[in-house]
Amino acid sequence: MLARSDRMEVQIMECDECGGALTTERSAVRRYTIGGLPHVELHGVEVRRCDSCGRETVGIPRIGQLHRLLAETFVKQHRMLAPVEIRFLRKHIGLSGVEFAQRMGVARETVSRWETGASPMGAVADRLLRLLVVTHQPTDNYVVDDWLKELNDMPAPDPLSSVAMQKREKGWTPRERLELAGA
Repeated sequence: MLARSDRMEVQIMECDECGGALTTERSAVRRYTIGGLPHVELHGVEVRRCDSCGRETVGIPRIGQLHRLLAETFVKQHRMLAPVEIRFLRKHIGLSGVEFAQRMGVARETVSRWETGASPMGAVADRLLRLLVVTHQPTDNYVVDDWLKELNDMPAPDPLSSVAMQKREKGWTPRERLELAGA
């Protein structure tokens, strides 16, 4: 260590690009451009900067926690989601563009237009994305995913088919259709 202050220290470390000396700044503030969110400021991060070529590397600890907090913050906003936030949230819940389009019931091109800002996401889709985020739980059971993939835009029949539920000691269970007396 060559010099030290509260926020800066020069360490005997070399830049991967040019071999120059690195200066480490603790408790720095940087925009989260690498995460695709240039409007997000990260306070208290460690930044290493090469004195020769100017290359910076930012150390972001507990990135999973950071992403969960960002997702929660975006979902709780009282405005429509921005294109970069839509992309971030889609990736946060682990969906490809195609999978997200299937869940939302739109074409893949529509998702691309939402994420680039070429077309605004409507209020209903915005709310649905927020619900997907807040109800997202990693799982090994993909039955719901399979059901969603099989959905189509066919209208509901008229009249509707009967759905029967049976009350049991421990709650309700689905049951084969019963013919109601007098129906």
